[in-house]
Amino acid sequence: MPPDSLRMRWSKLKQRIEAGFADSAKGRVEIWSTRYRKSHDQEGEAWITIDGQRVYSMGSLTYLVEWYERSSDLQEKRGCLDFRDCEKIDGYRDAQMEVAKQLHDEGVMSLGEFNGALFDYLNMSVNEILSSDQMIVRALGMFDRRLGKRRLSLMNVSDEPELIQGFYRVRCAFEGISIRSASRQTS
Repeated sequence: MPPDSLRMRWSKLKQRIEAGFADSAKGRVEIWSTRYRKSHDQEGEAWITIDGQRVYSMGSLTYLVEWYERSSDLQEKRGCLDFRDCEKIDGYRDAQMEVAKQLHDEGVMSLGEFNGALFDYLNMSVNEILSSDQMIVRALGMFDRRLGKRRLSLMNVSDEPELIQGFYRVRCAFEGISIRSASRQTS
């Protein structure tokens, strides 16, 4: 996440991201975010809509609950539940880090991570977007205007997570591109 002096208002970040979408996606694909200011931690959630339908959601509370539950399960399986035990602390921490990586790979993230990924997106080339380790960046990249129709029609996203495949199918439909014509991978 950028330092406070470099942060921009959510409305400006949203506007800049959506302005970079292909003409066929503008006004149809939107990103949203809210903070629950009256909650004890003032966290919130973010989501993506296509034609007004929520298709992807994420948030800090969802992330933390998932991280805690999976970490606890893994720590229990490995017999390293007590972080105060010097012999078990490494296993305890390793389980937490392993789960954090799993969640990252699955695109489950906190609101802060989501906003940071969007901020990074603004400064990336289309090649960097399509090869990003952030799933949400690659997914939004499917709607990027710099991803042209020819390159889109040649892409093979069969090895990508379902979110990216779904966004790819939507963008192809927006562009009138037959998905059957996808034959090889481009980067």
